[in-house]
Amino acid sequence: MIKKFIISSLIFLFFMGCKTIANNAPATENSKETKAEAPTAKTPEVEQKPVYDDVIKYEINEDYITDDEYPARIEKEGISALVFHYTAQNFKKSLRSLTTGGNSSHWLVPTDGKTIYKIVSEDRRARHAGSSLWKSRKNVNVISIGVEVVNLGFKCNNFRKYCKKDYLTWLEFPEKQQKLIVSLAKEIQHKYNIDPLCIVGHSDIAVDRKLDPGPIFPWKKLAENGVGAWVYDNEIQQQVDNVNANIKDKISRLLIQIKLYEFGFDIKRDNGSNKYIQNKIAQYGYSFKKTPIADLVSLNQVNKYGNKNPKNKIFDEKKTDFAIQSFLMHYMPEVYLSEVSDDEYTSNDDKHDREHSPDSKNDQAAKNKAQFKFNIDNTRLFAALQALLVKYPNKARSSCGLY
Repeated sequence: MIKKFIISSLIFLFFMGCKTIANNAPATENSKETKAEAPTAKTPEVEQKPVYDDVIKYEINEDYITDDEYPARIEKEGISALVFHYTAQNFKKSLRSLTTGGNSSHWLVPTDGKTIYKIVSEDRRARHAGSSLWKSRKNVNVISIGVEVVNLGFKCNNFRKYCKKDYLTWLEFPEKQQKLIVSLAKEIQHKYNIDPLCIVGHSDIAVDRKLDPGPIFPWKKLAENGVGAWVYDNEIQQQVDNVNANIKDKISRLLIQIKLYEFGFDIKRDNGSNKYIQNKIAQYGYSFKKTPIADLVSLNQVNKYGNKNPKNKIFDEKKTDFAIQSFLMHYMPEVYLSEVSDDEYTSNDDKHDREHSPDSKNDQAAKNKAQFKFNIDNTRLFAALQALLVKYPNKARSSCGLY
């Protein structure tokens, strides 16, 4: 009897203990009773950037190589830049122009298909850049690879030799061609480790002569695939906020010129020099060698000087206008396309039947008379330049190559 009582007591205590543990256990999804959870900090949503991959496999046609006509590269001058052009001709005429003397390029990208044409081997200097300058480096042919893209550029709707911007229509690059461009460029950039700021258009390195590859060229798609530089609206706005917080007066044209110069554009006066520009700007507390790119406060003194002395003659004014035009075509095409300009461009129609490539011809028909009116204020233009320089600092203020 006593033994049964002891066993019953033990069983009773066991079940009471289990019930106590169950009551003290944390509530689960299947629990009938749930306790109020302590408030937790909301995890901010991380913006997932889309992954772009427009790379496709392509074939290389080597039937038109013209290496014998072009010299080998200088040993110490490595490949450190990539320059894009449009041909302003159809494929057949482009191929003929690039292989019969005169101008040339390393590669020719047709409008469709999966074949890219090698014209000059990359270890030789093709003649594609002409009279050019980028980041204080003249004769960009020496350090660059040139890629010609089959595209007529633009057409003049008034059917005249000279075409004002209001009568001009830029011609699209087909989607298949864009993928060929991305695929070739990505391979070249990876092979030679070319800095994003050294992947440029012909219009960037010859601001007062050339318009190619134009504002419809897929610069943004290239950057989305890891080739070249690009800047987004939120990045520009961040720099607008920085400008408003650190620079007291309105942005002077001189500050725009300083950033264009740091970026690499050729805006020196014909009789000017880098030494003169750097010494002159240094007098107002801004050093191209020592002041950090992100330091906007140091620009206040030179900005004040620029506002008081708009005709300071430190930089070339006309080249500045062309450099702004080139910058907008490359990095802010929507602004360029809304631009009001009295400039006239030479119609591409008279180039299509030329024996040689049209790169030797000046696209700017009235460069001494052109009056530019850009649909962008100085603060936003300055902010766009600054955003790119901060985002891609490796070659800001320096040449693309080692020398």
